[in-house]
Amino acid sequence: MKTRALVSLEFVVVSFVISTAFCGLPGSAFAHSFSAHGLLQTKTKPVAVGKKDSGKIDLISDVRQMTFVGLRAGEGYFSPDGRMMVFQSEREEQNPFYQIYLLDRDSGRSVRLSPGDGKTTCAWIHPDRKRVLFSSTHHDPLVKQKTEKEWEERRNPVKGKYSWSFDDEFEIYEVAVGDALKTGKAPEAKSLKRLTEAPGYDAEASYSPDGKKIVFASNRSGYKDPKTGKEADTLTEAEKKIFAQDPSYLMDLYIMNSDGSGVERLTTARGYDGGPFFSADGSKITWRRFAPNGQFAEIMVMDLKTRKEKQLTNMKAMSWAPFFHPSGDYVVFTSNKLGYTNFELFIVDTAGKKEPVRVSFLDGFDGLPVFLPNGQEISWTRRDEKGESQIYIAKWDDGWARSVLGLGREVPKLAGRKDGLGTGLRPEIREQDARAWVSYLASESMKGRRPGSAEEKVYVQEIARTMREMGLEAVVQPFEFTSGVTLGQGNRLRMRERGAASDLTVEKDWMPLSISKSGDVMEAGAVFAGYGIAAPASDKIAAFDSYEGVDPSGKWVVVLRDLPESISTDRRFHYHLYSRPQHKALVAKQKGAVGVILIDHPNAAAGAGLSVLKFEGASEVGIPVVHMAPALVNRLFAGSGKSQAGKSLASMMRALDRGEVQSHALAVSLGGKLDLQFQKASALNVYGRLRGSSRRLGPVILGAHGDHLGLGESGASLARKSEQGHVHYGADDNASGVAALLEVAHSWTSRKRPERDMIFAVWSAEELGVLGSNYFLSQWKGPKIHAYLNMDMVGRLGETLSVQGTGSARQWRGLLESWVERWPVAISSVADPYLPTDAMAFYLKEVPILSFFTGAHGEYHSPRDRYETLNFKGLVEIAKVVDAASVELAKADSRLTWEKVEAGRPQGGEGRSFRLYLGTVPDYTQEGVKGVKISGTSKDSPAEAAGLRAGDVIVALGGIKIESIYDYVYCLQALKADVTVPVQVLRGGRTVELKITPKLKT
Repeated sequence: MKTRALVSLEFVVVSFVISTAFCGLPGSAFAHSFSAHGLLQTKTKPVAVGKKDSGKIDLISDVRQMTFVGLRAGEGYFSPDGRMMVFQSEREEQNPFYQIYLLDRDSGRSVRLSPGDGKTTCAWIHPDRKRVLFSSTHHDPLVKQKTEKEWEERRNPVKGKYSWSFDDEFEIYEVAVGDALKTGKAPEAKSLKRLTEAPGYDAEASYSPDGKKIVFASNRSGYKDPKTGKEADTLTEAEKKIFAQDPSYLMDLYIMNSDGSGVERLTTARGYDGGPFFSADGSKITWRRFAPNGQFAEIMVMDLKTRKEKQLTNMKAMSWAPFFHPSGDYVVFTSNKLGYTNFELFIVDTAGKKEPVRVSFLDGFDGLPVFLPNGQEISWTRRDEKGESQIYIAKWDDGWARSVLGLGREVPKLAGRKDGLGTGLRPEIREQDARAWVSYLASESMKGRRPGSAEEKVYVQEIARTMREMGLEAVVQPFEFTSGVTLGQGNRLRMRERGAASDLTVEKDWMPLSISKSGDVMEAGAVFAGYGIAAPASDKIAAFDSYEGVDPSGKWVVVLRDLPESISTDRRFHYHLYSRPQHKALVAKQKGAVGVILIDHPNAAAGAGLSVLKFEGASEVGIPVVHMAPALVNRLFAGSGKSQAGKSLASMMRALDRGEVQSHALAVSLGGKLDLQFQKASALNVYGRLRGSSRRLGPVILGAHGDHLGLGESGASLARKSEQGHVHYGADDNASGVAALLEVAHSWTSRKRPERDMIFAVWSAEELGVLGSNYFLSQWKGPKIHAYLNMDMVGRLGETLSVQGTGSARQWRGLLESWVERWPVAISSVADPYLPTDAMAFYLKEVPILSFFTGAHGEYHSPRDRYETLNFKGLVEIAKVVDAASVELAKADSRLTWEKVEAGRPQGGEGRSFRLYLGTVPDYTQEGVKGVKISGTSKDSPAEAAGLRAGDVIVALGGIKIESIYDYVYCLQALKADVTVPVQVLRGGRTVELKITPKLKT
């Protein structure tokens, strides 16, 4: 099985212990926290969610070591484009302390930026990449003595406990990088600019994203101002003693202009505030705050506009070194919550609503984490059992991080983006980029990407912008469709009981269904027909008819929703198809009913409400269909005749639920008017074109649909009762296909110009009947399309990839045979081109198609189709398969001959539950058509033999009037194999009578 296989941190190295601390972890507080107080030994554990087999979260994968030189290295921070890293390292032979180095990740070159003397820490690259910020003590008059003292301590075989030095000579400097990376020489002294001169420790500084501000930590408030001789804070004698022992006690955060002017104090709390970083938009900072006694530290954020602080953690542990994800939605940090020497990485949402989630699983020290600007990589410092530390980098799963934190309060930007594509996405097909796209499209805030929604506009514009930045010609193509239904002003229903009439209130007493016919309804009597099911016999189950003993002609029919509760599993399975509201209404209609009233089972009546009016994505059934509130049901059955006098619905339910027939006339009549207003909306296709060298050759089109089910408003949702109204994320269906498509599109932009045009399309309204792809084809004016490759649900690769539609061109099987040995996945071939996806729209226009599919699953069309269920490595392999196929098809000498597929298999909209076969292919773009419009017929089918043509509208079949696809499906069940029946079609404005002979499917 090809399954999700990320590399967990636990496979990199194990059994580490801490022996040193980095910038901003105070020595005295650090040592104090490890004392006998035992404050860190708590039974409460942070949340840890992850794979079923390990119980761990594989948010980090493909771990690589970045630095190797020197005893220790750490605190690596990256330039805005991610191509440079500044870090501190002990690698100078003449100096035991950290110095600052800049690494060019493209060339692999690194150079020292600091002077080489004294101590340094906490560097940061300016957004212009020309300057670097760091703190240093090289100006200290006692620098040589302090250096020699450090050498002596390190030569001592008995090591003392390490603690970070809050040297009061630390000041903040800015250095001009110049051509240091090219020459390999450190910048000259004149390149240094000192930005702070206050007494005390000034360090832990970083630039704001626009480079205009610097936030830093300082304990200057505990020192006397050399000009005035006064302390910034008024300290008690006790506080003075604490400060003398622990300089971090009065550490606070400050902000200043990037030239060192305009210093403002941000925090005043006692205890250490340090290690501040800006969010990517510059609106917030995050830092760690130690308790005044230094026993634990928590993670904080501040809104810089209001200066309001928020505590994100309450772990009562040493939680420190926080860093924002570029989205600003969550923070990564280090904590020893799980043991005082076992520092691990955690994440927490910036709203502080969720418990922190552990994301690394190693003994020993993992700390000082930072996200790279693309949001899809993470870097941190690891320390081994010898006390040696180096910097590591790995892939980061932003999508899964969002999932475990329950994020999605607003539509996130695509990871790695600010104003342009930047380094977030790259031309090579890679898992990191596929994850970014799926994370973006299947986020909570995309609200299921319903066609015509505000979220669709957002993601379409994002895709269009990305396509342009890739170098494609991007086109956003709007089209109109029916998107919803509302109640009009004219809805009224009157019920007459024992001669007295009363008006029923819509939305309180009754509610029409969207499949209902609108218009006036003459007053008519009513009959009860149990569950309203009319099911034919099968080879195991006898025929069943709820209408036995009652004539519904000219009357309203009252029927229960759903199925009998106490029948056998075989009967439930058999009756299921005939229990849908549409089918019950069609049965009633064909039996002459004027309308249908749906009621609830008495067991469900307590607290049950009316159905919510929602668009089912289908046309009306031809008669009124309403749902009546439970409170009104008893009135329907009151005084219902001598044979049923006093017999309530509840008293009949036991027999009904056993599958017995219980039908009779009711002593009520109803009439009125139904007024449903159908809404129109504009959906959006988006596609990018890469121009080929020949305009006469037909293009190769690759496509995937971007829309999904929103909150499950349509009847296509398979959400469980507890999931109804929740976001249908559509990670597999079809964020996976869009991700694969965009990966292939991006790979094409790095190649030589193709001979044919290449078009990469994201369709809308596929879930409503492949409307977007059909609209595109209706507007196509270019040369005949050479081939279409479709990706719909490609995120669950198991043992094989299903390649569908191979019967659509004579050459496909031969091509597959020549390609498959070079492909990284095993495939299974399916000839049938009549597929419930956009590929069928192209096939019906006589375009050879291939559709790539990894199979159905239990999360299909439900809120459970989430990011974390996907096999991303498999997704990337499929993208490479499609990419390789598109390269071959783009050649001028590529030859494909469209084939009409022979009959004998389930086709089009007839469904796979019926054994009879006609070979018609409904046109799913039809709106406002009375009847069923067909797009064509399959080869050698009964429909083809009968003379049906593309564009025909079937209005009658076997003597039954056809007004909708529901009527058509109902009629198929009434026909018999090899028995010829009349079929009536509208063709070119006139009625044509034909004969058709259904066949059994083989």
